[in-house]
Amino acid sequence: MTQHQWPFPSSSTFRTAGLGGNFIEEAAIESVLASAEVGVWQLFADGQSFVVTPVTYPLLGMPDDERPDTSEQWLTRVHPADLDRVAGELERLRSHTGQFTLEAQVSAAGADSHWIEIRGRVLRDEAGLFAGACGTVQDVTHRKEPEVFRDLLLAALSHDLRDPLTAIQIGTSLLLRREKLEARGTVTAKRVMASAKRISAMVDQVLDFTRLRVRGSLPCNRRRSNLGLIVASVVDEMDLAHPGRQIELEHDGNLDGRWDGDRLTRLVSNLVSNALLHGDAKAPVTVRAVDRGSEALVVVHNRGAPIPAAELATIFDPFRRSARPSTSVGLGLGLFIAHEIARAHGGKMWATSSAGEGTQFSALLPRGL
Repeated sequence: MTQHQWPFPSSSTFRTAGLGGNFIEEAAIESVLASAEVGVWQLFADGQSFVVTPVTYPLLGMPDDERPDTSEQWLTRVHPADLDRVAGELERLRSHTGQFTLEAQVSAAGADSHWIEIRGRVLRDEAGLFAGACGTVQDVTHRKEPEVFRDLLLAALSHDLRDPLTAIQIGTSLLLRREKLEARGTVTAKRVMASAKRISAMVDQVLDFTRLRVRGSLPCNRRRSNLGLIVASVVDEMDLAHPGRQIELEHDGNLDGRWDGDRLTRLVSNLVSNALLHGDAKAPVTVRAVDRGSEALVVVHNRGAPIPAAELATIFDPFRRSARPSTSVGLGLGLFIAHEIARAHGGKMWATSSAGEGTQFSALLPRGL
């Protein structure tokens, strides 16, 4: 492997602007960084080998007797709950441009784990090829601990809400089955059922969100099934829930694969709900599932006012709300959860929107066979 020296670049001193041309020794720079507990790192063009300043090692969870020079060696110090996410982010750096931020739990052998925040910038050569990355690392445990506590509290609260919600739904179903229930009682029971289902969906979204915050990814239990049947079941359910709307289903080719049926049901349901909410009520919502060889494509399309470019850039961010008050309902987690479900399957999701073509959300999913 190529050996790298810490490149505090070509000379051992830096000229500092605004200080009358004075020079600051490299040792002084490192002392300042050490006192500020800020580490500095550089990843090279091979995407594996890297170098750091001395203060960076303990921040990365590396003991004094270990001096790794590859990212794979450092990944052994990342908390198992964050490992897949962090490894994936490092792999995706090659296609990234500009600045990025990454948080992870790390720990040295026998020591308590701590949270770090890695900030950096991807570097590219004149041909636009990946030339490496560089940046800083800081301990942010003091900031993350309250967030983790909050997320665990939300998860516990959401979990505890399931039992009373289930009781409400079962009780309402029994009421609706009674032949002698008067008309007014039937209407009330249906409203209670609809409200319980809506709250249940919100609880599920909060649980998924807290899983993502604590673990970094959603669990994905893949089993052999047919994506076309999964999508069709969602469309049938949406047809019943929205009798005044037109939802069209199209599917083509072989849609067998190893899918997490529950997760993909949520993905499609979230996308269709979003299309019904924001789309033109007089135009159909189209749901397509298409064979793409080793992958399958799910597309949900609606007509209506296009999504502004500024909103489209952050469309999959959590707690995102539409700028249009009349359509700003729910927690703002539906598209975020859908995006993360696609990622949990090793796939990707994107959105396009224009006045002429309408709005389209697409998820490309590996079959996992």
